[in-house]
Amino acid sequence: MSPSYWGPKSVTFWLVGVVTILMLYVGVNGFLNPEAAIQGFGLPLKDVADKPIVWVKADRDLFIGVFMLALMVLRMRKASLVFLLATTGSPIFDAIIVLQNAVDKTPAWIHIVTVVYMLIVSWMLYQQEKKANIS
Repeated sequence: MSPSYWGPKSVTFWLVGVVTILMLYVGVNGFLNPEAAIQGFGLPLKDVADKPIVWVKADRDLFIGVFMLALMVLRMRKASLVFLLATTGSPIFDAIIVLQNAVDKTPAWIHIVTVVYMLIVSWMLYQQEKKANIS
């Protein structure tokens, strides 16, 4: 397998796929089941009339998932690296929001783990990209 190859035979392709699938799931779930989605996020939904604010988050997550899926289908490793790295800001701020506003701070861990995972996968993509440019 050449260093420039990025597709189903590449581990990082599937690691990016994990983020992609999770973002698609979280986005769709936010539209279909906003009460459970926001509780899974780490915040309570105090009033059912507040569902549209959950849909704003669901929209963001769904867009990220669709965009990452497009990058995977087009096998754009470098663009996936840049986008994945750029979007690490979202779970960082998500963790901060949960830590500042939730009664139960426990769900903040999922956002922190997400940041670590995204940084590790970004580093792996960077290493592959660097190796591909040397060859």
